[in-house]
Amino acid sequence: MRSNATTIQRLTALWALCESGLGGWMHALKIPLTGFFVGGFAVVIIGLLAHYTRCNIRQMLQATLLVILVKAAVSPQSGIPAYVAVGFQGVAGALLYRAIPNYTIASVLFAIIAMLESAFQMLLMMTIYFGNSLWQALDKFFQNLLSSFHLPSDTSYSFWIIAIYGGIYTLWGLAIGIWIARLPKRIEAVGKIQLAVDSSQLAVATGKKSIAGKIVFLLSTLLFIATVFAFSGSMGKALYAILRTIAVLLLIFGIVAPLMKWAMQRFVNSNRSKHSQQLQPILDMMPTLRSYIRPAYKLATERYTGIRRYTGFLFILIAATLQPDGE
Repeated sequence: MRSNATTIQRLTALWALCESGLGGWMHALKIPLTGFFVGGFAVVIIGLLAHYTRCNIRQMLQATLLVILVKAAVSPQSGIPAYVAVGFQGVAGALLYRAIPNYTIASVLFAIIAMLESAFQMLLMMTIYFGNSLWQALDKFFQNLLSSFHLPSDTSYSFWIIAIYGGIYTLWGLAIGIWIARLPKRIEAVGKIQLAVDSSQLAVATGKKSIAGKIVFLLSTLLFIATVFAFSGSMGKALYAILRTIAVLLLIFGIVAPLMKWAMQRFVNSNRSKHSQQLQPILDMMPTLRSYIRPAYKLATERYTGIRRYTGFLFILIAATLQPDGE
């Protein structure tokens, strides 16, 4: 095993890689349930950081900040919810592992909370985008379907959909927490892992709009929103409902989201120079760690079958990352 400082640095780089590119690789490798695995993988890395930092809050929060800075640098197209998720996971992990001395209990509780946050953040965003009409439409659909079979149809089916959805994420968090609790001993016990490293790098395309284009889009959005709400009284209900939904979406994506992204970029730029000494080594490590992904998956397919192929892939990737130099 590497020195503790190097281990923490490489785990931070692996977490940053997970947030900025692992999902794309897993999709390219045709691994199912990519969102589940990528979100869960970030939780696993935080659990290992807690183990190797001995639940040091300062070091864990610093790792979280570095991951946010790397994510902003490598994947500037990421939305604000992605940064919120990273920040929540990092802070929650630091506090829970510090407050709960039993590593297994802390891992299980943290994994469940982190996965539930991921689930309900998605539900919240759906509600913001589509409003309560989404859930009302689901209720109406199931009520009509069941009434045609002369079955009770007065239940809130959207509530049960949300409950089942949350239950799936809770069980997934439980499974991840148990896996995290056993992981440090497995890593220490594993022998040499030889990977046929592929040095190719994953390019991330980031399109840029001209300043003039952004100003025109902003003014057009404001004009459309103002027009919709100014003439709402003289419009038909159906037409107004459609135009209001479009106006709200334009408000969120055209004005609120860019303003929040601008504020995030200001925050990132102000912190990047302060943490450049810690940030640059992580950026330098990422191409090497990225090159482990494909051979780690290939080795996992040779060693494991079924669902173990995917957990084996994550284990091999982590263990290879933490191997001493020269192995």
